[in-house]
Amino acid sequence: MQLLQLKAIGVICMVFSSYTQHRSYLVDETLNLVRKLQFSKNAIRTYHLADEEQKQIQMITALLVHLVQFSANVPDSLKGTVNWSTIIDASVDANYPINCHEAATEACCLFWTNVLQRFTAAKSQDVPEAKGIIENLVQDLLTVLNLPEYPAAAPILEVLCVLLLQNAGLKSKDTSARCFAIDLLGGIASRLKRDSVICSKEKLWILQELTDAENDSSKILKNKCCVCLGGRGINMACDVCGRCFHPDCMGAGSQENLQRDSVCPLCFCKQQLSVLQSYYELENKEKGKRASTAHKKKTAIPDEVTAVDTVQQILLNYLQEAGPQDDGNLFSRWFYLCMWYKEDISSQEKIIYYLARLKSKEILRDSGSGLALSRDWAKKICLALGQKNSFSRGFDKILSLLLASLRENSPVIRAKALRAVSSIVEADPEVLGDKRVQSAVEGRFCDSAISVREAALELVGRHIASHPDVGLKYIEKVAERIKDTGVSVRKRAIKIIRDLCASNPNADTSHAFVEIISRVNDEESSVQDLVCKTFYELWFDEPSGSHKHLVADGSSVPMEIATKTEQIVDMLRKMPNHQPLITIIKRSLTLEFLPQSSKAAGINSSMMTSLRKRCELICRRLLERILQVEEGADNETKIHTLPYVLVLQAFCIVDPTLCTPVTDPSQFVVTLQPYLKNKVDSKSTAQLLESIIFVIDAVIPLIRKPPQTVVEELEQDLKQMIVRHSFLTVVHACIKCLSALSNAAGRGPRLLEYLVNLFYKHLSGPNSDGQVLGRSLFCLGLLLRYGYKLLAASENQLDFPKILELLKRRYLRRDDFSLKVRAMQALGYILIAKPDFMLQKDILNLIEASLSSDVDYRLKIQGLQNLYEYLRDAESQLTADSTGKPTVPYATNGGSEVPVAAGAGDTNICGGIIQLYWNSILERSLDMNDQVRHAALKIVEIVLRQGLVHPITCVPHLIALETDPVEGNSKLAHHLLMNMNEKYPSFFESRLGDGLQMSFRFFETIVSNHNVVATNMKSNPIAFVKPGISRIYRLIRANRNSRNKFVHSIVRKFISDSRSYPTIGFLVYCVEVLASLPFTSPDEPLYLVYDINRVIQIRAGAIEANLKNWTSMDQQQDVVGQQDIVGQQDVVGQQYMVDNVMHEPGGYPDQNLADSPQKMLNNSCSTSDVDMAKLQEDCHDAIAMQLLLKLKRHLKMVYSLTDARCQAFSLKDPPKPGEAISKQNIPLNINNTNISLPSCLQDVALVYQDFKTLLREDSMDYVLYTSAT
Repeated sequence: MQLLQLKAIGVICMVFSSYTQHRSYLVDETLNLVRKLQFSKNAIRTYHLADEEQKQIQMITALLVHLVQFSANVPDSLKGTVNWSTIIDASVDANYPINCHEAATEACCLFWTNVLQRFTAAKSQDVPEAKGIIENLVQDLLTVLNLPEYPAAAPILEVLCVLLLQNAGLKSKDTSARCFAIDLLGGIASRLKRDSVICSKEKLWILQELTDAENDSSKILKNKCCVCLGGRGINMACDVCGRCFHPDCMGAGSQENLQRDSVCPLCFCKQQLSVLQSYYELENKEKGKRASTAHKKKTAIPDEVTAVDTVQQILLNYLQEAGPQDDGNLFSRWFYLCMWYKEDISSQEKIIYYLARLKSKEILRDSGSGLALSRDWAKKICLALGQKNSFSRGFDKILSLLLASLRENSPVIRAKALRAVSSIVEADPEVLGDKRVQSAVEGRFCDSAISVREAALELVGRHIASHPDVGLKYIEKVAERIKDTGVSVRKRAIKIIRDLCASNPNADTSHAFVEIISRVNDEESSVQDLVCKTFYELWFDEPSGSHKHLVADGSSVPMEIATKTEQIVDMLRKMPNHQPLITIIKRSLTLEFLPQSSKAAGINSSMMTSLRKRCELICRRLLERILQVEEGADNETKIHTLPYVLVLQAFCIVDPTLCTPVTDPSQFVVTLQPYLKNKVDSKSTAQLLESIIFVIDAVIPLIRKPPQTVVEELEQDLKQMIVRHSFLTVVHACIKCLSALSNAAGRGPRLLEYLVNLFYKHLSGPNSDGQVLGRSLFCLGLLLRYGYKLLAASENQLDFPKILELLKRRYLRRDDFSLKVRAMQALGYILIAKPDFMLQKDILNLIEASLSSDVDYRLKIQGLQNLYEYLRDAESQLTADSTGKPTVPYATNGGSEVPVAAGAGDTNICGGIIQLYWNSILERSLDMNDQVRHAALKIVEIVLRQGLVHPITCVPHLIALETDPVEGNSKLAHHLLMNMNEKYPSFFESRLGDGLQMSFRFFETIVSNHNVVATNMKSNPIAFVKPGISRIYRLIRANRNSRNKFVHSIVRKFISDSRSYPTIGFLVYCVEVLASLPFTSPDEPLYLVYDINRVIQIRAGAIEANLKNWTSMDQQQDVVGQQDIVGQQDVVGQQYMVDNVMHEPGGYPDQNLADSPQKMLNNSCSTSDVDMAKLQEDCHDAIAMQLLLKLKRHLKMVYSLTDARCQAFSLKDPPKPGEAISKQNIPLNINNTNISLPSCLQDVALVYQDFKTLLREDSMDYVLYTSAT
């Protein structure tokens, strides 16, 4: 069967070549065969490729390739045996080879045009079949591409690419056709790039002729095989160029006539072409042409044979010798010559020369033969020559249009184009370095679709490790994606930078580190864990291999540790604070980021030991660098030293024992103590001093016997700074450190008592200097906060009531507001030391007064700050107790505890204290001032974390704060609500309705008056509420019952009870909220419409009847009024008055009667028998129903909901998973709704008319609705 098919292909090709007028018919018949092919990827491939093991293609593809090759018809004079005379006598036009190439191109166009037309015209059910057929054809053509026997594969694919780049593909209006074109072009372009990479790496000795600019014979290796570069066993050499070969390398090991003096294929073909050139020149001379023409002909032919011509001739000779001696072989060689002829700019002047090359073996029968050429070499030569044809040169055009497709509006096309570019990058990652590719890929980093952004990052990330130099070009844009809204995008960006840093440790990646560490508190826990794991692997994980090389400056720290330390410091220089670094160190030391499975299996103790040792070495290196920077810097030493000190402080905050080496525990204190003598008064110096004092404060209690000289110097330095330093943050740190020093060194409270008495004298004396008094209040409060236990244990008993009385009597009632706030701060410090004072009535009144709504915002902030610091200290005490670290209370025996608030850990009264002030704190969380709200919200956060109050009490306030115009407040409120919903979903859901009402009050009092957004809110006020409400809805959207309860709780607000009814403004707010909910499935708006219908079905009838009664009452009064007016007109006409004429109170008998109807109207409005409260209640209900009806109409338009679909909705039917929802951007319009309550009976008619109109316009048949439900 296969033999018959092969013979049939041969016959068809001969007919195709001989009868040009029948070519279109044969192409049509071929297309008919194409439609009968299998379209699966496993299509039957029975055409065996010559000398290619396990490579087969479809018979139809083989027929197509042969038809194209036979369309370039060989001149009849060259089909038989020829010699030079035959070539000379052949009357072949100079354009004939070009015409042959054009004929082949025309055949390709005819075939592909019909195939693509049938694809675009195919029915939807036939499209997959058509795609499969085309894909199989392209796959076969790529299989035979660059095989010596099939030169037509490249032109066929080239024509296909040209058509796909035009209206048949990328410019088509059909999205599916464009996507398919992108798939095909991506596969073809990736193959072109892969072949280009292979060719560039190829070291075949024959191809060196193409790459060497100059044919330098000195480059030829002597006494070494040109193939394997080996030197032994050489017994073959070229007699012309001297190249040496192994017989096995040349594939001549079995030849019997091996001789050392042979000719290599390069030299043999050069000789052939040289002889042909000489024949051609001689022929020109013999014809006796004119000298100028002869000169022109001679200069057209190079004096020396070019390297390209030589390699081309090697391929032709291989085909002539190794291929079957049939017509197919001849047409293949002729097809090659036609392609090369077209590419040669001077080819038309050398037509005879090209014709002679086709059968050079026959013309030069006596020239002998060169060494044999293997098939593998022939394929490599074909691949190299293929890089110079027009098909390969079209790669840039394909790539450019694929990159342009990345900017298409359709996300489907962008995703397809990105996959196509990815396949090209897979072939050669260096493509990512192209500026065009970089710009296009970075543009997709900001794509609107998360999947596209992630795919773009994945494209770059796959090649970071293998090509770090390319990755560095993308690192800035990748770092920006760390803040992406998509979790998967953020995680992929972090992994890319981690891989890049691991593969290129010397790169400057501090900016990227800053972006990564900014996500350490990400709302997604998996991102937090990835961030911590990333820095653990980069800094704290023990690297593989030996890294014992020490720093050259005499340090005992390994070079690898020193490098990591500098990376940390460089990152910190670009950070606003070191709090994220503290979190990283803390979680790394405890390995919190490890998965639960690893924690359950147990953490290796050796791993923890190695981790702590690395952290200790980092701290030691930081101390060394502090000294080195000081010695080598100028007057700005402290500014340069500051980053190292801040990093050291971060380690010390997490674990102070890292700064107490076993060999010398006091090393860090002794080294850092001299820096306290710095007298420079600047912000950077103050920050430096504060950090150094913190490290000393944390380390001193851990030293069993600190050096007395150091202790004495520390006391004097701290005392001087407490009294004189201008930065209060430094003073605060000094007082805390002095208290710890007095306790740990066993020095007693002597110095503390001296300072307390000093500042008390300032406060109780006649001093009127505000700065001195403010400083004294600040210092006195801190001394009592941190030194309370030492002072209380002293022989000189501390008189706390006396100090409190001084504050209350003299400073908390002063007119000087700054001193009043400072006194409030001092009171807060004292209450942290003695929290039981907060239960006393006078202190309770003071704190309540500071939290009242009518006091200055600064006093509110200070009162809230006092409570916040008390709670923080209580929490730190509880944390220390639970972890077993005695870091809070003092030890009277000079132990090693770190002093924090005395009494702060008394949890028995902590909850009681907070509950006393809880209502005031919640009220301040909705304060007009942004800072006050933030301070109150921080207290709510810590109270909920400690569980001091029932969480349900603050749900409405947190819901209201979701709409806060300050982003930080709204985010924190959302975070707290999210945690509460996870732990207590029932509490959360039960207060959603109350929260909405409170958010409305907050919206009216805060958002509408906010300075920042007031001007924008006039046009669209709900825009500032929508994000917060949407976030709340997303929390419960996953659960159908929860979201239905939420929606129902809002709709229920439109039903007033007998006791009270919500304001119309609140109902309008609810309608706006319901219209702005982010629905994602049809089930959600359908339920809302269902709930609205249920309310209308229950309430509309009664409301309409009530309004009708009010209207009829108004009409009756109008009739009575008209009769009275007529009576008055009759009396006036008869010139007399009667006593029973009804006058408006205060009226005059002789007033104008034209005013009587209006007077009667006024009279009816003030009629005593009309119950205005009941009238307004009924009108309120009618307006509420109108708002619901307008909301329902809006939902039906926006979500394209038909009446039948709304009526068919049932809660019993489960939602259809994956059902798409269509949404139109139509704004809710309720501006034309009359939402004002009537002030008299006549206004009811307007409300009644509007209500009846909306009910009539609503097409729902509530009789059917009632029966359906």
